[in-house]
Amino acid sequence: MKGFKSILVLAASSFALAGAAFAQEGGATQPVSESGAVQTFDPAFFARFSPVTAYDMVRQLPGFSIDAGESLRGFGATAGNVLVDGRRPSSKDSISDQLERISAADVLRIELIGAASAGDIDVRGYTELANVVLKPSAGLKESTTFAGTLRYAGKRVSQQAGGTRAWTTDTLSGRLTMQLTNLGGREEVDITRRGSNGALLYTGEQFSQEQLVEVLLTGSVGWEVSPRDTVNLNAKIMPRLFNVQSGLDLRLPNDAVLAQASQDYQEKDIWHIELGGDYEHRFSPESALKLVTVNRSVNWRPQELFTQQATGGPLELTRTNTDLKAGEHVLRGVWTLKTHANNTLEIGAESAFNYRDQDRNLAFSSNGGPSTPITLPLSSIKVEETRYEVFINDTWRVDPTLTLEAGFTYEASTISAVAPADNVDRESDFSYPKPRAVATWTPAKETQWRLAVEREVAQLDFSEFGSDFEFINNQITVGNPDLEPEQAWKSSLQWKQQLGPRGSVSLSAFYDQIDDAQDFILTRLDTPFCNTAPANDPTCVFTAAGNIGDGERYGLSIDATYPLDDFGIKGGLLKFQSTLQDSKVTDPIDGLTRRIAGEEEWTYYFEFRQDIPEWKMAWGWDYFSAGPSSAFRLDEVQTEDIGEGDLDIFVETTALLGGLLVRLSADNIGDMPEEEERRFFAPNRLPGGVFSGAEFRRETEGPSFNLTIAGAF
Repeated sequence: MKGFKSILVLAASSFALAGAAFAQEGGATQPVSESGAVQTFDPAFFARFSPVTAYDMVRQLPGFSIDAGESLRGFGATAGNVLVDGRRPSSKDSISDQLERISAADVLRIELIGAASAGDIDVRGYTELANVVLKPSAGLKESTTFAGTLRYAGKRVSQQAGGTRAWTTDTLSGRLTMQLTNLGGREEVDITRRGSNGALLYTGEQFSQEQLVEVLLTGSVGWEVSPRDTVNLNAKIMPRLFNVQSGLDLRLPNDAVLAQASQDYQEKDIWHIELGGDYEHRFSPESALKLVTVNRSVNWRPQELFTQQATGGPLELTRTNTDLKAGEHVLRGVWTLKTHANNTLEIGAESAFNYRDQDRNLAFSSNGGPSTPITLPLSSIKVEETRYEVFINDTWRVDPTLTLEAGFTYEASTISAVAPADNVDRESDFSYPKPRAVATWTPAKETQWRLAVEREVAQLDFSEFGSDFEFINNQITVGNPDLEPEQAWKSSLQWKQQLGPRGSVSLSAFYDQIDDAQDFILTRLDTPFCNTAPANDPTCVFTAAGNIGDGERYGLSIDATYPLDDFGIKGGLLKFQSTLQDSKVTDPIDGLTRRIAGEEEWTYYFEFRQDIPEWKMAWGWDYFSAGPSSAFRLDEVQTEDIGEGDLDIFVETTALLGGLLVRLSADNIGDMPEEEERRFFAPNRLPGGVFSGAEFRRETEGPSFNLTIAGAF
C-alpha cells in the first residue's frame, strides 16, 4: 500500500498545481490558434524545443501522448492517434518511427483535432488526434535529417547512426531512410537460494550480455495521380544479427563451487521484409474508397548451446537448432460516405492471412559422448490463420458539443495447427461480433468528457502454440495448439480539462470484463504411465500457455501536463502520468482468486523539461516506478519489483556545432536494481504440493551514457 498512498498524494498534488497554474497563467502569447475543438500549432511554437523531426514536435504537444494503438486483431483496430496529412499511415511500423523519418523543416503545422471537430476523419474512439500537415511544394524540394548516437553501458560502447532523405513536388513525394545499429548491453544478477525453513542453500552470480547488429532500409512514395486519386507505397528491409552469452556460477555457503553453466544463443539469417501501401479514389467530396495492403515476412534461425556441470559431475551439453518463419498479409477496403454535413459513414471489409512455422531440434550429450535427440512436446509446429471481417462505423456530430460514434464489426476466422511429430492436426473456427459505442461531450472549449463501451478481441501470439524453454533458469513452457483469443468488454469514462495553451489534466476510470483470459495453465501428458500416475506427478504435468476463464480489471488513471512559469521556473514543463488498477481471475492450478499475471497495482511517471532559448539549450529528467507484478507457473510463483524506479537526465544544446542538436543523457542514474522472488513448490502447486524454498534475484544493468548529434538540412 506504500506505493498506492504515494500515488494518491502525487495525484492530488498534480490537480492542485494544475489548478493553480490555470488560475495564474499570465499573458505570454503562444503561436497557437483555435477553432472550435481544433488547435493549430505553427513551427514557431516548437522553435524553443529545437526539433529535428516531426516526432520531436508531436511529443511536445500540450496534453497529448502518442498512442500507437493496441495489439488487436485487424488492421483498423490497431490505428493510433497520429495522422499525416489527414491520413493514417498504411504501415504497421511504429508511428513514432515513421514520424522520426519526417524532417521538422517539412512540417507546415500540427493540428490537435477534438472528436467534435474531426470532420470526416474516423477518430476511432480517441478524444483527440494529432494531424501532421506537411508543406506543399510547387517545385522539387529536398530535405535531409540525420542522427548519430554513442552509448556507453555495461562496460561496452554501442553506436547507432542513420538519416532520411526526402524529395517532394506538387504531386509526387519520396522518402528513403537508412539506419545502422550496433548495440550491446550487459546484466548482472546476484542469486540467493533458501530452503523452506529459511536456511541458506547456496548463492550465485549470473550475467547476460547481448549484441545486436542491424541494417534498416525503408522507403516510401506518395503520388497524387489526379485530384481524385492518391497512391502511397512503402517498403522495409532489415537484415540483422543477434546473440546473447550468459553464465551462471553457484556456490555453497562455505564458498565451494556447487555448479556452473553457460548459454550461447545466436540468431542467424534474420531478414525482416515489409511491402505495403494504399490507394484512395474520391468519387466526390462526400464519397471516397480506400484500399490498404500490408505484407510482412520474417525469417530467422536461432541456435543455442547450453553447457552445465555440477562439481564432480559430467559435463553436459544441450544443443538447439531452430528454423522460424512468420508472416502476415492484409487487404482492407473502406468506403467513406459523408451522408450530410454532420454525419460520416464507413463501410468496409478486411481479409488477413497470418502464419508461423517453427521447426526445432534438440540434442543432448554427456562428457563428449554421442548426441541423443531430445523429445519435447510441440517443439515443431506450423500455425496458420485465415481471417475475414466486415464492418460499419457511423460518426454523428449531434451538435457542436456532442459527438456519437457507433460501430459494428463481425469477424470470422479459421486457425490451424499442425505438428506431425505430436500427432497434432487441428483446425478451429471462431466468430466474434465486436460492437462499440463512444460519446464525446464538449460542454466548453476547455472541457471534454468521453464515455466508451466496446468489445475487443486480442491478437494471438503464435509463438505460444509451440513449446519454449529457458535452460539457464530451468523453465519449460509447453505449447498449446488449442489457444483461443482473449476477449473483453471494455468501458471507460474520461474527463479532460485544458489548462491554458500548454497545460491539461485528464482523469479516466475504466472497467474490463474479460472472457478466455490468457495465462499459464497446466497440461498433462497423454501416456499410459501418466494416465494412471498421481495428478501432481511432476513427470506428467507441465506449465503451458492457455486460457483460464473469466476475469475483470478496473482502475483509475491520471495524465497531467502544466507549465511552471508561474511557479518561478521559466520555460519549465512538468508531465505526470499514473495508473491505479486491480484485477481478478481464478488461478487454474490452486483454484484461488488472484490478480491477472504481469499487471502492476500502480505505476507513475514524471517528466520535466526546461527550455532556455537565450542559451540555446534545454535540460530535464524523467522518473518511472511501478508496483510488483507476478507470474503463476505450475511449480513456482515469480514476483518482479523494479524497486525504487528509474531516473534519467539529459541536457541538449544547439550552440556548440553550428546549430546541430547535441544531446547528452544518462539513464538509470543510481543503478536502481530490479528484484525478483521465485517461490518454489514440490512437486508443484497442485493439491498435495508444499512450499519448498525461494530464490531471490537482484538484477543490475548499470547506468548508461549517451551522446547524440542530430540535424537537418
